[in-house]
Amino acid sequence: MKIENGNQTSDSNWLAYVTSLPIDDPGARMRVLRTLESLGCAMLREGVYLLPDSNDNRQGLTHLTDHIYRLHGSAYLLRVTAVDAAQARSFRGLFSRSRQYEDLTKTIEALQMGFGVSEPASIARVLTKLRRDFEAISALDFFPSPGRERAEKALKDAEGRVRSLVFPDSPDPGSVVQSG
Repeated sequence: MKIENGNQTSDSNWLAYVTSLPIDDPGARMRVLRTLESLGCAMLREGVYLLPDSNDNRQGLTHLTDHIYRLHGSAYLLRVTAVDAAQARSFRGLFSRSRQYEDLTKTIEALQMGFGVSEPASIARVLTKLRRDFEAISALDFFPSPGRERAEKALKDAEGRVRSLVFPDSPDPGSVVQSG
């Protein structure tokens, strides 16, 4: 079990979300599917989604259920427990963000090849976008991995290098200034 942002999650406690959406409104269906994706749901099969059990996830799915009922669809939010450690690992694997972190880290490393060649302000704008990408991935990272730490370190290092290129005379933010 872990607690992140005051939100308790467990490897063995899950929320299963079973929904049937009306087929006569493709736009509404797409909005519901995008909402499920934005909540970080893993699809077990069409109409069946999974999330780690937490207060925030329960609340998000409960609000979505109200919306689905207004669309004349149906939705059921069920608490489930993994039957054994193997199933818990399998469920947890559905939420791995390792590939996304790896891709982000590779992009940051490739961007650093432009240091000293490209305009630092342009690189800073790209890093700002990559920071937003990192935050978006992290927001749905229910089980943080070493990939997250590597991506965050690569991003911080790149941001520090760009800061020193844009503001070469400013002191290093990590250094201690002595007054005397």
